[in-house]
Amino acid sequence: MKGSKYTVCLTGAGVSTASGISDFRTPGKGLWSKVNPIEVTSIQAFQENPARFYQFYRPRIEELQQVSPNQAHHALAQLERAGYLHFLITQNIDCLHKKAGSQRVLEIHGNLDQSICFQCGRKISSRLLLQKIEENDHKIPYCQCGGVFKPDVVLFGEALFNLDEAIDEASKADLFLVAGSSLQVSPANLLPEYSLAQKGNLVIINYMETHLDHKAAVVIHQDVGLFLSALCQYLNLL
Repeated sequence: MKGSKYTVCLTGAGVSTASGISDFRTPGKGLWSKVNPIEVTSIQAFQENPARFYQFYRPRIEELQQVSPNQAHHALAQLERAGYLHFLITQNIDCLHKKAGSQRVLEIHGNLDQSICFQCGRKISSRLLLQKIEENDHKIPYCQCGGVFKPDVVLFGEALFNLDEAIDEASKADLFLVAGSSLQVSPANLLPEYSLAQKGNLVIINYMETHLDHKAAVVIHQDVGLFLSALCQYLNLL
């Protein structure tokens, strides 16, 4: 990291679990072990049965109203302020990187801070979205145009936000960090390959094994928050 000219980090759900946010794929614990994501949180499911969609999604939105950044988010923000981390790409939709102070953040799956009308494009805050669900007997948040508000996030079956920019940043990285991601979601899981193609170094910090462990210069199967905090202490940033 000290010798890197351009360091990029990709974060996944494992960065936010210490904030009390459930991840998706941990066997027996992740959200997808309880429901079929295609049946509940795909764009097709939203269009065909928005009431069922919000029955699942409303608790997720309410949950994110209560959470705060943890030591992993703060450590990454500190690394950016100190000039060690140049860009952050996140798969998370919780906005906790920005709340922790990270400035150069690309949310490729969107975020749950706002919602957008699927018909007219009007945007509202997620707090107002929850009010509309409450007003409509805990079911569907309608827009004044008659359309239905959708969380401004990427659902299964939709294209990622700003993928070209993410690829460009990954391609510039001579050091690419993967933090708290099992690298199972495409196309985000391909981003490290763009750095590797330019002879960049790959470091993976994640409890679970990933399909790129064998290509990484360093693999750390530890708690991501503890490790990143220890890294900041080693660099005399804390």
